[in-house]
Amino acid sequence: MEHEKVKLPKRLYDALQAYGLPENGNESWPVGTISGLYDQWREEESSVLGTFIDENADNQWLLIDAVRYGYEAEPEPRWGIKAGSYYLNEYDTASAKFTDMQHAKEFGFKSNALYYIGQLGFGEVVDLNKEGKADD
Repeated sequence: MEHEKVKLPKRLYDALQAYGLPENGNESWPVGTISGLYDQWREEESSVLGTFIDENADNQWLLIDAVRYGYEAEPEPRWGIKAGSYYLNEYDTASAKFTDMQHAKEFGFKSNALYYIGQLGFGEVVDLNKEGKADD
């Protein structure tokens, strides 16, 4: 049975990379790997790994699965503006024309998208990754 890689927040992905945890998983000795991670957390005053695992039990299971099945970084949010079933056209933000997902405007920061919402007076800010926007 093949499992998908676990998607982890970028900061945790970076911390596991710094620790040297292979992205493809380590099914041969996951307990030893997790024990090594735990030792590292205890040595650090403030640890991304320690904070993540202490947040809740679901995070602990996520880390266990990452060690067993491999892991990759979640895609960074790509903010856009949606009104009904339409998305702000990246080529004509000034006149607020809306179009389909193929021409959706991508904002680097959520605050930029919120600014345009304020200017338009309608719409909502969405993560285009979760809306199903395919990469061009």
